[in-house]
Amino acid sequence: MLPRELQLPRRVIKLLVLLIFIFHLWHSGSMIQTTSIVLSPKMVLALQGETVRAVCAQNIEETEGFSITLRRQGISAKLCYIQLGNFTIWSRNCTDRISLKYNKSTKEGCVVMERVSVKDSGVYSCTLDKTIPPPVRMLSQSHISLTVSALPVVEVSLASSSPIDKETTLTCSAWDFYPQDIQLSWSKDSQLFTNSPRNDSLFHNINGSYSYRSNLVVSKDDWNEFSQFSCQVNHSTLKMPVVKNLTLTQSGKASSDYNLYWIPLFGVLAILAAIVVAKSVKLRFKSISPSSAERGLPETAETHPPQESQSDITYSLLTHYPGSTL
Repeated sequence: MLPRELQLPRRVIKLLVLLIFIFHLWHSGSMIQTTSIVLSPKMVLALQGETVRAVCAQNIEETEGFSITLRRQGISAKLCYIQLGNFTIWSRNCTDRISLKYNKSTKEGCVVMERVSVKDSGVYSCTLDKTIPPPVRMLSQSHISLTVSALPVVEVSLASSSPIDKETTLTCSAWDFYPQDIQLSWSKDSQLFTNSPRNDSLFHNINGSYSYRSNLVVSKDDWNEFSQFSCQVNHSTLKMPVVKNLTLTQSGKASSDYNLYWIPLFGVLAILAAIVVAKSVKLRFKSISPSSAERGLPETAETHPPQESQSDITYSLLTHYPGSTL
């Protein structure tokens, strides 16, 4: 046992033990402030074709080198990787349409995905690592759950018309929508139509979206002259249902909303053409009348307007009819 004067105070001994413990943690790369933090998934909703921006790393206080890596769940390959130091980007390696950006003012890392499609739906992980000094240590990891929806493109048309069977088949199609659930109904003259059989089909497209087609067989007894059939489509991406109209005639021909819009347009064009022709004839008459009037009137009549001169001539001829006395 050491003499009392050589013994260190207990407070100093505790401080030395604490310093040794901290040095050990630092050497092993497991310091308390570098303990990794895994954040809960962030839900992101987008429509096909939009650009998605989402924060994936926050509170980046490090001034030494660090990196941000973006991966898709289930795929080991990196979608995007950037390395930073002193709040500037040293290097960047990203795939097409995807990039990582660093905001110095907010100290956040942000993922940007351009022109997203249904295929981009999934869970993505964003990892913030400290790279300098080595070894590499993970500071935080966040997850982004992306769901990309697609609006349906609705069309209605006359698929076939059989004069022998007196039947007509109408087709309503909803193209390239996501998610899968969709509602489609037929109506006749604004009333729900359920008298005829339907043949409906759902297709899964290569790009991950869906398409839906409904064929409605209409007998001649179910439509009159200019009966209007409507196809109504409702989907979670729509603010209100989409309605497309189609009109049948007794001849079996159909006119959609697009064709009906031309009828009033042609009427307006015909009226404008008639006005232009009338104006042209009137202007031509005015240009001819003065020269004729100048040849038939005395000098004093030249000061009168051409219209008044013509009226005077007509009146004079009626007054002095051949055979009357002057």
